[in-house]
Amino acid sequence: MARAHDNRSTATTASGASTADAELLAWLLDNSIPIPGTGRRIGIDAIIGFVPGLGDILSGGLGLMIVLRGVQRGLPAVVVARMLANVGLDFAIGSIPLIGDAFDLWYKSNARNIGLLRRYAANPSASTAGQWGFFVVLLTVIGAVAAAFVWLVWSLLSALFS
Repeated sequence: MARAHDNRSTATTASGASTADAELLAWLLDNSIPIPGTGRRIGIDAIIGFVPGLGDILSGGLGLMIVLRGVQRGLPAVVVARMLANVGLDFAIGSIPLIGDAFDLWYKSNARNIGLLRRYAANPSASTAGQWGFFVVLLTVIGAVAAAFVWLVWSLLSALFS
């Protein structure tokens, strides 16, 4: 029986090893089940995510297998870090009841990671500027949230003790 997933050729490294196993896993996790009448697809990640705790741990662990394939292929460290951030974000937000389940339907971290794996396995010298930009934005947002939290705590303490 033929698989009905993306038929683009699999990325191959100089050693000749393909990414087909990681691509199959990403397809199973994110896009293997069509939703009739919508043109959208979900994967088993969205289904196992309904099992509180265990489902998120299982899908996160499976997502890490795709990241491991990127490490084995020698992807640049910043790209592997981006892949880890995708899995971490999917795990963290996916762990929130209901909101996380909706997020899993949209974000599809495994498909994103396969895109990164394909790009950098096929062209190891590809620019990583976009990945660095992602982390600059991420750190800026984290810094802003931390600063807002400190300001909020400071304001509350000032109001209580003045």
